[in-house]
Amino acid sequence: MFKEPVEIVPNTSYTACATLKGPDSHYGTRGQRKVVVDCPSGGKVTFQFSYAAGNNNGTSVEDGQIPEILFYT
Repeated sequence: MFKEPVEIVPNTSYTACATLKGPDSHYGTRGQRKVVVDCPSGGKVTFQFSYAAGNNNGTSVEDGQIPEILFYT
């Protein structure tokens, strides 16, 4: 969780990363490259996930440490 909410704007790329300390951790699998959410207001929000260049420590769009994104419109 972020200390404060982060505003995101359409058609802009963002990178989420985490630094984990301690013993080995579990990770998620079967992540989705694109998620479309129907909003109560009638609109839709689309998240598209892609590979982030750099040291990913074996993670990818499909397999990684960030299990979900909580958002509101």
